[in-house]
Amino acid sequence: MVAKRYVLKGNLLMGDFFTKYGLDANVLIDLAIYPHAKEYFIQRGYSFPNKFLCTLPQCIGETKGILIHKYNYSEEQADQAIDNILEEFMIEKLPTVVIEDDIKVIEEAGEQYGLNAEDVPIIYGFWKLKINIVVVRDNDFENTCRKLNINTIRWPSFS
Repeated sequence: MVAKRYVLKGNLLMGDFFTKYGLDANVLIDLAIYPHAKEYFIQRGYSFPNKFLCTLPQCIGETKGILIHKYNYSEEQADQAIDNILEEFMIEKLPTVVIEDDIKVIEEAGEQYGLNAEDVPIIYGFWKLKINIVVVRDNDFENTCRKLNINTIRWPSFS
């Protein structure tokens, strides 16, 4: 018999029986800066309890960098905006994944689609952590995920 892991978060019991939805940085950025992105997110049923949402530390770092460098947030404002989104939508920050030799699988799949080097470790993290579905806007990212049998949901542009 396989033992199930359970995590108590607030007063909710969550565990491995949920389909996990990974969120790429584009989703986090849009949720931080566009109110209508939040409305869309809720209307489409992406928020908990309908979905178990998670993201990677790399996605959070990319989000922070873009909020600071493209949208002129201070470091404190960026951290606060990210924390608010993670808390509001109960998005779990996944552990950091150690890069191993099998990252070549991701690199080879991504080469076919022109995937940029920054996205390779992100897809690798979702792949290694067995995230079933990733919400993403980038075509190269999406195509690479599909090649690796990671399902994707297309995230629209809000700008």
